[in-house]
Amino acid sequence: MYLRRSTALKYLIAAIVGAALYCEWFIYIVQPRYWQGLECRSYDATCTKILFIADPQIQGELAVPPPLSYLFNWDSDRYLKSTFSVVLRQFKPDVLVYLGDLMDEGSISTMSQFHGYAKRLSNIFDINYPVVQIWLPGDNDIGGENEPIMRDKVIEFDNVFHQPSVITFRNISFYKVNGITHTVPKKGDAEENNFKIVVSHYPITTMLLGRKVNDEIHPNIYFCAHDHESKYVKNTKESWYGIHVQHTHKDTQPFEGDKILEIPFDKENLYEIYVPTCSYRMGTSKIGFGAAILENNNERMRYTVFWSPTRFPYLFFYLTVLVFLTMYCLIFCAGRLFHRIPHKKPINSDKLPLLDRI
Repeated sequence: MYLRRSTALKYLIAAIVGAALYCEWFIYIVQPRYWQGLECRSYDATCTKILFIADPQIQGELAVPPPLSYLFNWDSDRYLKSTFSVVLRQFKPDVLVYLGDLMDEGSISTMSQFHGYAKRLSNIFDINYPVVQIWLPGDNDIGGENEPIMRDKVIEFDNVFHQPSVITFRNISFYKVNGITHTVPKKGDAEENNFKIVVSHYPITTMLLGRKVNDEIHPNIYFCAHDHESKYVKNTKESWYGIHVQHTHKDTQPFEGDKILEIPFDKENLYEIYVPTCSYRMGTSKIGFGAAILENNNERMRYTVFWSPTRFPYLFFYLTVLVFLTMYCLIFCAGRLFHRIPHKKPINSDKLPLLDRI
């Protein structure tokens, strides 16, 4: 009986170890096989790779009390680091754009906690080669959605992620528009002939602020986050006079599956791309990183999403295994304890005297 139990336990442990290796290691090796190939043509020296990271919302210290918070934060941070490192190794972007909501509790944290979250972000999104990084705040970083804008966090975000509001790489200018504080960077003369990309946490073309952005910057394309969904909006222009853009029709389309969106740059359409969240904690199974390639002297863009593996099914698997092992140990220990209890031997009445048997 002991040998059979021991053998079953060995098989159980081997199965658990194998499943853990699959969930924590092998799944990240397999996932890129389902991605669309998004590479620069070998002959195109003008090609630029851009990776968009939206709504990582690393968990803070207030949502879940310790010690569970340590476990939850460790797992979500490690998941983000694993998925990001795979995308980084596979895509090798030239520019990284962080589209806000970097922290879950940035707007309500103390300054010490805020700096701790920034250090965690630096560890998660660790880069091993020179790359341009563009950081934008979201409402969870500085407030502004269901709470007042925290002016001290606006200032501290700018101090921690210190960089100008317009960042130029090669002949591409990235304009950091803040839909929370309604601030629009000024276009300089040096950027007039550059390809112009507006990046924001909030969608801009659906806001009144979009008119001001169009009038002052004349962007070629918008990228945003906040909705945790993968989709794009194609705005049809009624007129383009070099000064004024008027939107008359918006066509919103979901962007799912393994496909590549070909984006033309003409005077008829203006695109705004919604990048999905990269965190499994945002209540959706469609999570990933947006990736774009600008090629042919910025005349054409191709965009796709590098989808990440889901996480909650594996966490539920771990929980089921933990419950099963706990029950197994309790039953096994109870059985061993029961066998160790001394039992009173039965009395053999045939050996008792006659008077004791009556």
